[in-house]
Amino acid sequence: MRHSDDAALRRMEEELGEITGTGEAAGGLVRAVTGPSGRLLDIVFDPRVMRLDSHELAREVGDAVRRAQEDGERRARELVDGTLGPAESGGAPGEPLDHARFWDGLGRMRQDFERSMAEQEAELARRLGNLGRF
Repeated sequence: MRHSDDAALRRMEEELGEITGTGEAAGGLVRAVTGPSGRLLDIVFDPRVMRLDSHELAREVGDAVRRAQEDGERRARELVDGTLGPAESGGAPGEPLDHARFWDGLGRMRQDFERSMAEQEAELARRLGNLGRF
């Protein structure tokens, strides 16, 4: 793994932690925002939504939150696919992100990086040892 790959992974990890999703329902009268874990961060009601009965309102809120979660998931998939490629992110475009496969792939990439760094350190130590012979 190259140094630029490590920087890309770090950037991806940071960006994954900042991803939000947005979703609307009731013709835009209910808007939801979810965080990286899919947890609801914000919900905004247009005053006209109060014309709905409580059951309709509850259904619309649920729909807006679900759409926001799906949007966040899509954004995460696009980010991971853009960094690692679809094969490492856990599936084909449009499929749900396979979190276990993603983290396993990321773990393998980290192990490869650490192995590469250990090899580089050993090579540097060998070269520095050779310099002392002159």
